[in-house]
Amino acid sequence: MPKRSGEYLTCQYCGDTFYRQPSHVKRGIIKSCGKPLCKSQAMSGANNPFWGKQHSSEIREKIKIGVRARPPSGTGPKKGEFKHTPEARAAMSAALKERWRTNRDKMVAQLPRGEDHHFRKAGYEPRYRRCFTDVQKREWQHDKCFYCESVEELVLDHIMPVMAGGQNVQSNAQTLCGPCNRWKMWFVDRPLHLAILGSQGGQS
Repeated sequence: MPKRSGEYLTCQYCGDTFYRQPSHVKRGIIKSCGKPLCKSQAMSGANNPFWGKQHSSEIREKIKIGVRARPPSGTGPKKGEFKHTPEARAAMSAALKERWRTNRDKMVAQLPRGEDHHFRKAGYEPRYRRCFTDVQKREWQHDKCFYCESVEELVLDHIMPVMAGGQNVQSNAQTLCGPCNRWKMWFVDRPLHLAILGSQGGQS
């Protein structure tokens, strides 16, 4: 057991003995054992170093300036509303491809265990092989749910799930709403997956 160079102290609130490292003792963290109730009592009221203190007039003025500079709530683009122009997307794509072309060896070397481990380790496939791409979603997704004909919370679903060998092809794609997709996952896809595992002796 390593030698302890700190101190054993008695909690002022519950009476238990506790250990503190030399750095904590030097900083004066010696009153409470650290239990939530004791810590709360140690930092309540006048025991709190910020009790009764206020910002200086200079700090308050900086806060006001920052609040005034902030755009009003609801005026900016909402999540998913902002989209780059086609020209900007093409330029970013070209820049990323050029970066990969000119720095491929260096980028691969920075991966934890190389390209093969990162992209082809056992039991893992790149995301684009397991999920529909944005282009596929845009071109194959319909405007209503195949099951209930709802038009809200639509997603593109694999008819035959990926875990059962389903492919990312249009013939294996259908449009479902969120509730129907969750229902299918629990009552169709999951039992199918468990049945496949059972037929393989429990091996995935």
